[in-house]
Amino acid sequence: MPIVDTGDLVNLQNNIESVRNICILAHVDHGKTTLADSLVASNGIISQRMAGKLRYLDNRQDEQERGITMKSSSISLFYQSVANHKNFLVNLIDSPGHVDFSSEVSTAVRLCDGAIVVVDVVEGVCPQTRACLQQVYVEQLKPVLVLNKIDRLILEKQMTPLDAYFHITQVLEQVNAVLGSIFASDVLAKEDISHKDNYESALEDSDDSHLYFSPASGNVAFCSAYDGWAFRVRDFAATYAEKLEMSVEDLEQVLWGDYFYNAKKKCAIAGAQEKAKKPMFVQFVLENIWSLYDTIVVRKDKDKIPVIAEKLGIKLLARDLRVGDPKAQIKTVLGQWLPIDRTILEMVVKHVPAPNSINDDRAQRLLYPENVDLNTYPSESLALKEDFKKCDAQSSNIIVFVSKMTPVHVTQLPQNKPKRLTDQELQARRDEVRKRIEERKQLAAQSSEVESITAGVQQMTTEEKQQHEEEEKQKAIEQKEEEEKPEFVFIAFARIFSGTLKKGMKLYNLAPKHDPRNKDSLSLDSPYITEVTIGDLYLFMGGELQALDEVPAGNIVGIGGLEQSIVKTSTLSNTMYCTSFSELSVMATPIFRVAIEPVNPSEMPKLIKGLKLLNQADACVQVSLEATGEHVITTLGEVHVEKCVHDLQESYAKIKVNVSKPIVSFRETIVPEATVDMVNEAIVKTSEDKDISKKIVTMTTLNKLSTIKVIALPLPQNVIDIIEKYQTFIKEFSTTAKSSNVSEKSRQLLQQVKSQLSTAFKDFDTNGLTTLSSEELIERIWSLGPRHCGSNILLNLSDYEHPSFWWSLLNSTEDLDSPKLSDVRRDYNSSFVNGFQLTTSAGPLCEEPMQGVCFVVLEWSVEASDELNSKAYGPFSGQVLTASKEACRQAFQNQPQRLVSPMYSCNIVVNAEVLGKMYAVIGKRHGKILSGDLTQGSGNFSVMAILPVIDIDPFWVPTTEEEFMHFGEKADSANRAKLYMDSVRRRKGLYVDEKVVEHAEKQRTLSKKK
Repeated sequence: MPIVDTGDLVNLQNNIESVRNICILAHVDHGKTTLADSLVASNGIISQRMAGKLRYLDNRQDEQERGITMKSSSISLFYQSVANHKNFLVNLIDSPGHVDFSSEVSTAVRLCDGAIVVVDVVEGVCPQTRACLQQVYVEQLKPVLVLNKIDRLILEKQMTPLDAYFHITQVLEQVNAVLGSIFASDVLAKEDISHKDNYESALEDSDDSHLYFSPASGNVAFCSAYDGWAFRVRDFAATYAEKLEMSVEDLEQVLWGDYFYNAKKKCAIAGAQEKAKKPMFVQFVLENIWSLYDTIVVRKDKDKIPVIAEKLGIKLLARDLRVGDPKAQIKTVLGQWLPIDRTILEMVVKHVPAPNSINDDRAQRLLYPENVDLNTYPSESLALKEDFKKCDAQSSNIIVFVSKMTPVHVTQLPQNKPKRLTDQELQARRDEVRKRIEERKQLAAQSSEVESITAGVQQMTTEEKQQHEEEEKQKAIEQKEEEEKPEFVFIAFARIFSGTLKKGMKLYNLAPKHDPRNKDSLSLDSPYITEVTIGDLYLFMGGELQALDEVPAGNIVGIGGLEQSIVKTSTLSNTMYCTSFSELSVMATPIFRVAIEPVNPSEMPKLIKGLKLLNQADACVQVSLEATGEHVITTLGEVHVEKCVHDLQESYAKIKVNVSKPIVSFRETIVPEATVDMVNEAIVKTSEDKDISKKIVTMTTLNKLSTIKVIALPLPQNVIDIIEKYQTFIKEFSTTAKSSNVSEKSRQLLQQVKSQLSTAFKDFDTNGLTTLSSEELIERIWSLGPRHCGSNILLNLSDYEHPSFWWSLLNSTEDLDSPKLSDVRRDYNSSFVNGFQLTTSAGPLCEEPMQGVCFVVLEWSVEASDELNSKAYGPFSGQVLTASKEACRQAFQNQPQRLVSPMYSCNIVVNAEVLGKMYAVIGKRHGKILSGDLTQGSGNFSVMAILPVIDIDPFWVPTTEEEFMHFGEKADSANRAKLYMDSVRRRKGLYVDEKVVEHAEKQRTLSKKK
């Protein structure tokens, strides 16, 4: 196919009904980029023969070397529908499948209206497949399913057509089962399921008929992306309709499923499996494809290829028949009979909605935060929702969302590329060259007649010397400026949701914290609003960019000139009443941290500049400066770290850097007293051991005017889970409730949190310290920590009437006549709470945050005295803070302490022959096997396991037996918790209790006694 002209794509941008924005999602190595290559080849950008080998959208060198996609890449494709011959513009985004680059998937999904979900039929549904389906459901995209690598069932697994049919059916059921579980979880999360009767009613009332994939509906394609063919059930229905004397629509409904064809009655009958009949899908579809592979690839019968081509109605060139590679032959035959680009793009334009078909739920989710009453927004903000849904290019309201900043080398910009010369310019250059050649010939003739002058070098005058020096200085300045020019510019990867974006237009850059409900936010004085000027506009064409003058709503666009204003994501609009888009839904949280420092300390400024560029270029990396002065980057995993370090050294900083061992975040907690010893024998406790008073800490301030009694108790796991589940809500609630009215929806959700906590608190063991019910204990919660939203609780059982944690969230002011305000302790309430916050943010083991600890305040007294204002021991508020902090730390240390290590959840697909070795490796890395089962249709096992993050880093080197004995105590295994704790304390510069010489030996005495 000839290369599509960019002008045709630009013209199609103005017809919103002809635009489709889609992304390709799948598990790693399931064939996303190979499929994308085939679609790109349909526009003549690459040849069909190179599709699957070139990996056109993987334009980074390390992507080509590793064979995996590391970033989202976009390209605009032209497609003419076979059904109605209508032209379409398909904006295609290829996304990574590796979990380390899941943030790139989030940036791609936000800009699209639909998704192509690719599944390897041999491997089936994998962890990232589930994550992608979850992402699609959350962002409310319209998915279509592509079952890839059908050829593996034929050549690798050597299945019969009937076995392959049952296997494909199982894979399709797995995908639909995942969608069903996601839907059910979402419905039950929204409904009040405190009563068992509500479980079934909530699911029965919800319609999920539109959710599932079905070949009969046309939203499922079967393909081999590497061999370049694909089909839907409808393609074969159109082929066989006349022969079987059935309509295309009727045949499409029965060609997939438990139907067989009765030749006598000339109709499809249900119950093929029960009656031991061959399903129609096997008889009319799979057997034909199996026969082609058997003839061309297995038996390599070249003589039959022309006959097959004639029967299929395809034309083969002489060079196609001369090819000796069977895989190339099958690709040519099936690629012409069942072209993959036609099948996939036809499915996309039919099932994926146009940009102006955004439903009300998705529009509300993107524009407004969850659990917020829309009535609290200004009418101007609410009116934008209609413009957003219409996606009208003529609208006066412009709304643009930037999902990420893409680094582009300056040489890749259209304005910096050499332009094609016109015929007149080429002729003028030819004339100029001929003129110079003639002049050189004349000079050569003159020089032969003139005698050579041996002393012809004239001395430069003083003025000439000065002029020469000035020219040299100017050249040096220009060279320095050239070196300081950035090699990379950042192009905003964005989508226009309303209006038409034009070059040079001035818009407001709305930061994520922008809130139009706050009147102070509706001016340029707000820290969350900046005015920006739109630079050059670009059309993404893989690794290439095409310059544009304007782009209408509904299209994906690249925007230049915003790198100084936008770091990662942003919302652009011409009105301050526009809300900032909701945050991207991420599948994984960065937890893998390493410290970066330059090999040459004098190059630190270059490193800082490079880290700023890296932070802007990578949507998921977090760059921070520690209190110790270290520059730390937080990533998703090993491959992500390697990519970031490579980009720093080769592109952004261009210096050599040293990378520390991974810094893994731990948590500190306490556990109940042990009931059995190491050999599972019951521990007999004496009355002295049962005395809870020994666990209580009494602390007084330096001036002896205040006394605090505190005990630390472990929280039940379900309490921790509930707090962590609603952590974001509690955090947002505590920061916004005091500046705006609380909606009824938020109040209901807060009551739901309290209700769930009161149920979970029934398992909380107070050790007989109180007889209060779980509901009363919830009302006694003073604060959460750290940062007022963590999983640690400050519980008040003293006579002090503290401000209720829940009451303070729901109210911004208190009754000033309340008798409890006269309590002198109210003046130091915040000091006590801040001491608790400091304790939970840095525990005594290794200064890591705490988790799952309840600090119960049994007594807090403050003597009303004139000495409270005395400065002898410092401000009394500071003394209360210190006493509170130390009391909580000592109470924590009085209980059995534990270090909580972060764990990776991983799904391992392993061959049965090496299953035992895999178990040994997991055990060696201190992991735990959760489940393992044989994958049907293969000899592989799918194993679910958890691994400590600290034990899977790339810098870990297995210790030898001698080293193990050396670091152990009395040749026993080392205490892993102490090793982790000491390593963290050593990194933070804290005291570590260790011997300088572990195993000393007396040295030989050389002097002799006389």
